[in-house]
Amino acid sequence: FGAVGDDSTADVVAIQRAIDELYSDTDQDDARSRRILFFPAGTYRIAASLTIPPFAHLVGEGPDKTIIKNSASAPALVTEDDDGNVYGNIGDSGATTPTQIQISNMTIRTTVAHGGLSIDNATKVFVNNVKFQGTFVSGGTDASNSKGVTVRSTTLLPCSYIVFDQCQFTGFARLVDMSFDVTNVRFT
Repeated sequence: FGAVGDDSTADVVAIQRAIDELYSDTDQDDARSRRILFFPAGTYRIAASLTIPPFAHLVGEGPDKTIIKNSASAPALVTEDDDGNVYGNIGDSGATTPTQIQISNMTIRTTVAHGGLSIDNATKVFVNNVKFQGTFVSGGTDASNSKGVTVRSTTLLPCSYIVFDQCQFTGFARLVDMSFDVTNVRFT
């Protein structure tokens, strides 16, 4: 899809195109929507949030090997429904809400005081062996946007069954922020 991972090329367009091609532009019953998007070792620079649709499965070669390096004033990764709607509009017109999303074996690094991952109105999200690395230093000013992970729900579309397994959080003013009707979240 054209992503380079050389820590100098802007890879956001290529990565989003890969995500859209594999997950958003296919019928959810299509076997292609169950593929794994693999990120070889490298540092992938992004300057805008990557939107993650239902059934996405993103896999790298390991923390500090595969790095998504975000310089945007927004989270690096944000969940979306299968119509491309993000928080506030997820599920409109009967769209499939974010579900069965897996992210594993990578580092999500922010170079500004913004978040790593925003899990919005999602169910069945599994995050395994992911390092969330921010810019906050001990004794620094509390930056309310500096969150490793944000989990947001609404009464109609609560988040549930979110699992963080072998994840590492460092350099954020707030490691995890869960709001509203969030249930069944597990950290191992």
